[in-house]
Amino acid sequence: MSTEIGSVYANALFSLAQEQGDAVLRQTRQDLRQCAVLFSLYPDFGRLLSLPTLSLNTRCDIAQKAFGSEDLVSRLLLLLIDHNRIPYVGEIADAFDARMLDYERTAEVLVTTAVPMTPDQLERLSQKLSAKFQKTIRIKERIDRSMIGGVIVQYGDTRIDNSLKLRLEALRTQLQG
Repeated sequence: MSTEIGSVYANALFSLAQEQGDAVLRQTRQDLRQCAVLFSLYPDFGRLLSLPTLSLNTRCDIAQKAFGSEDLVSRLLLLLIDHNRIPYVGEIADAFDARMLDYERTAEVLVTTAVPMTPDQLERLSQKLSAKFQKTIRIKERIDRSMIGGVIVQYGDTRIDNSLKLRLEALRTQLQG
């Protein structure tokens, strides 16, 4: 989940990249995601760039040697070092991805089922969700055998639960009441 700090930096970076065109916007997304993965895989590198015992110039030099200083993401990293915000790179990347999905009119939807859906079922569900949300749909599928049957669709804060497990629990509640 994105913090306010992550959103502020992501929105500023998105605006700058958008001004330079779609190619820069997509490259910025890719570069930022790669940085987030790098900091995730090598947390010591992020801690190094945040060390208060190293001078700001030293930390910026290390970042410039690793990432350069010309593209938007490299300049963002220098700004984050200057403001002691390197730990927010992952959140910034997540918030930037969310902005890109919105810009591309695409929605990522988590679909949970008890058994894997067939390609035909996924396509039909994608078409129905696309009509409902007026966006291109990207489905991430998750299997949860405890559901027994049915489907749960999660999009942002919207949850559509049509699982057999939920219906059985509702029936049990009615019978007890």
